[in-house]
Amino acid sequence: MLYESRSELPDHVPPSLVVDHDVFTVDAPDGDFAGAMVRLRESDVPALFWTQRNGGHWVATDGEQIRTILVDPERFSSRAMRVPKAANPVPPIIPLMIDPPDHVQYRRLIAPAMTPAKVRKLEGSARALSIGIIEQLEPKGACEFVSEFAQQMPIAIFMGMLDLPASDQPVIMDIVDRIIRPDVPETRMCGFADLVDYTMARVAERRAEPGDDLVSSLAHAKIDGRPLRDDELQGLMFVLLLAGLDTVAAMLTYITCFLAGSSDHRRELQEKPELITEAIEEFLRRMAMVNLTREVNRDTELGGIVLKAGDLIVCPSPLCNFPEDGTDWLAVDFHRPRQVHATFGAGPHYCLGSMLARAEIRIFLEEWLARIPDFAIEEGAQLEVKAGAAVMIPRLPLVWRPRGKTT
Repeated sequence: MLYESRSELPDHVPPSLVVDHDVFTVDAPDGDFAGAMVRLRESDVPALFWTQRNGGHWVATDGEQIRTILVDPERFSSRAMRVPKAANPVPPIIPLMIDPPDHVQYRRLIAPAMTPAKVRKLEGSARALSIGIIEQLEPKGACEFVSEFAQQMPIAIFMGMLDLPASDQPVIMDIVDRIIRPDVPETRMCGFADLVDYTMARVAERRAEPGDDLVSSLAHAKIDGRPLRDDELQGLMFVLLLAGLDTVAAMLTYITCFLAGSSDHRRELQEKPELITEAIEEFLRRMAMVNLTREVNRDTELGGIVLKAGDLIVCPSPLCNFPEDGTDWLAVDFHRPRQVHATFGAGPHYCLGSMLARAEIRIFLEEWLARIPDFAIEEGAQLEVKAGAAVMIPRLPLVWRPRGKTT
């Protein structure tokens, strides 16, 4: 638990809406964060409740209310991306923590790197990279999936996009892990400081010797006719490294954890590869893992509850993907009609990297299942989830029988 102290109850919060809930502690011994969020909602908590943990904030559990919050930046600002307020980075991570209309200018600087053409161009190297990692792992008959594949693949792809040296990969992975999953708040702050030092050193290099890469493009970009300030460049570099890496690694891990326990779903994808497109959307819907946070911009009401300017609201993204209509939405069904989900967010801050993430998931499914078709979670392994803005399984030990080995 990162922030254990309880805040005083604000005057505008009715005691009937108070629940003792810590968003950084998730009861998911099976590694299923989305399932844990559904269980929370089904435990008769109010649709919108207040917790005094982590500085005091609201938690939304109703999918429609969550979507309303995400698509209405005039009432619900993105200037706070996590709880408590003191944990938010300064300067802000741009454009994640900037509201419309200003954030559009910054999104436009990143968007050209995420076009369908650019993603297709990356797919070849991403596939070759994935095949190389899998073929090194396959003869071993075992791996720790998170560190040996899930984190390796997306970070290498982004480093290629940013033209960063491969030798820097361990450094970046260590910094990202300290920011996303710190043991104490000070660890996160030190991680941000190290990331500033690293990213701005790369920016200085590209200012002096620009290349054909995204860092060079940002280092020489202008807004309203002026060059970007250092704090703006820091924010843009942060979002590329943090948002793009950890969420994809988390999604790959959740998918693999599920497939390790379901030979029927593995077999279906192997025998009917044409289902992979629909499977990706179903996995994305089922495995959402982000706690989105918004700050109330002005006094308002939501569902008849008074919210005051400055209140924070945590919105677990899975709960947008599980309507309360009696359907078994926790089941994974590749033949389910495609559903609108909020795994990549909603509204003006919809994830720019959604197309790249889908491509990475496709490559993983195609190449892993072709080379390691049958695998399981190591017997006796204890699964857990570690919660931050992104919630992931920190360790997933897998075992399988290597090809050619009969005993």
